[in-house]
Amino acid sequence: MKTITFYSYKGGVGRTLALVNIANRLAEFGKKVCIMDFDLEAPGLNHKYKRQINTEIKQGLVDYIYEFAVNDILPPSIRDYAIEINTSKKQNNITFIPAGNSEQGKYWKKLSRISWWNLFYRDNSEGIPFFLDLKEKIKKEFSPDYLLIDTRTGITEIAAITMSLLAESIVLFAVNNEENICGTQQIIRTITKKENKLLDTIKEIHFVLTRIPFPNTPEGRSREYEIKNLVEQKIKDAFKESDKELKSFNVIHSDREIELFEKVRMSYDTEYLSLFNSLTGEDFSPEEKEKFDNLKRAEWLLQKAYNSFENNSFDLLKQLDEIEKLAPELSDSYLLRGRYYNGQKEYKKAVEAFTKGIKMGDISGGCLFFRSESYFRLKNYSEVFDDLKEYIDKEYKEYRVDALMNLIIVKEYSGVDRKELIVETTRLIEKYPFYAKLYNVRSCLYNWEKQYESALEDIYKAIDLEPQEGIYYATLAEIKFNQGDKLDFYRNFDTALRMNFDIESILFENDVIKNIYKQVSTDSEFIRILDKYNKSYFLELI
Repeated sequence: MKTITFYSYKGGVGRTLALVNIANRLAEFGKKVCIMDFDLEAPGLNHKYKRQINTEIKQGLVDYIYEFAVNDILPPSIRDYAIEINTSKKQNNITFIPAGNSEQGKYWKKLSRISWWNLFYRDNSEGIPFFLDLKEKIKKEFSPDYLLIDTRTGITEIAAITMSLLAESIVLFAVNNEENICGTQQIIRTITKKENKLLDTIKEIHFVLTRIPFPNTPEGRSREYEIKNLVEQKIKDAFKESDKELKSFNVIHSDREIELFEKVRMSYDTEYLSLFNSLTGEDFSPEEKEKFDNLKRAEWLLQKAYNSFENNSFDLLKQLDEIEKLAPELSDSYLLRGRYYNGQKEYKKAVEAFTKGIKMGDISGGCLFFRSESYFRLKNYSEVFDDLKEYIDKEYKEYRVDALMNLIIVKEYSGVDRKELIVETTRLIEKYPFYAKLYNVRSCLYNWEKQYESALEDIYKAIDLEPQEGIYYATLAEIKFNQGDKLDFYRNFDTALRMNFDIESILFENDVIKNIYKQVSTDSEFIRILDKYNKSYFLELI
């Protein structure tokens, strides 16, 4: 069992997120992983795995330590204080020892009653053998290949336990400021002094410089090179009086998307892969190294494939074939394949791709969300409902508002009373008042209910928020038609097509909408507008 402690002198440096990414990648390689939340004052690992934890956290490390430190009872097993994390793989490879249930008042009462001084400094204190026994229990009861420990910030007894006593490898995280770097230097000097070692367990010390902006210009890259060299030299200087040396120096740039949404993903992220290789490269067999190299290449190719997707490249499927040959377990490849098929209106192929991505352990929820859209185009409304409910229940965030909105739409297609759906949409608008699509949905509901003034008010709001979206002008045209204003119908329909409205989406609308276009299908003005935008084929479809 290799034990790695993740430490930072200050918080907010991405330490816990890095641990989770490393744990997930080890699990993907079939390694048995145990993770332990030793940041008792501010536990956070449970939040990173919120969607994967299928049971309530009842007790954890604080409860385990409390039994010994306060009640003078050594728990016979650590298993009762641990839970299994469902990583959506064929088997659960991650065992989680949480800090405890920090949402309950008794957690903080127990933590406040634990005397670290009594555990380590009083005469005949038994803290050291207690924590060594804990580590041995983990080894015997779970047999993990890796024990990853998330420790608290600062210079504390907990940091000393997790680094000097338990760890074989330490990963130190810091951002580029004097407080972080000087604090990290002090930690290195402390843990590498021979007289301060509780046991000679530490074999490797790694450093990660985080949250620096990604350089976009030659001047920026030159400046970053200077910063990296300067920080690396400062970190190496802290080892001067030690027989240890810095094992690796890694950089993880700031990622606005991760900062906003706290995404846990290592896919096609070469910086996390570099850290992963630094921590585990010497532990893998030749076969595992080959798999790792294939995965790195596949993830690099996936970056290129995303560019191809965004630029409508014809090479995309060929790229995805190569990726899936190198790393068939890479769920993002199937996500991209499914989105491509959706764009080509090959919805059955899209469903197959998304389903495979889900089976491969997609943790972003993207495959589930986009599969619901494929099912919608196939008019399999029960499957749409099930996928959207699962997406919402699992609390995926990236497409959450769209999922809630689409659930309203599929309810309308399933015959739910529109007045109820208007109320439901209104609640969403109150929560997300600047999301234009919601106003469009409510405008359509009002239009179908013949509440035309309310429908117009909403669609004008949507256009005001997103004036370049063609679909809103199509909705406005449909309202005007229902009001008997054909001139405005054609004027707004023309605008919709000019702004790239997907006219074929009408085929998937309800009968109220399709009937509008059937009624005008023989009008010369309608035919003229279709000809103007090369959409004459629509007459045959409608």
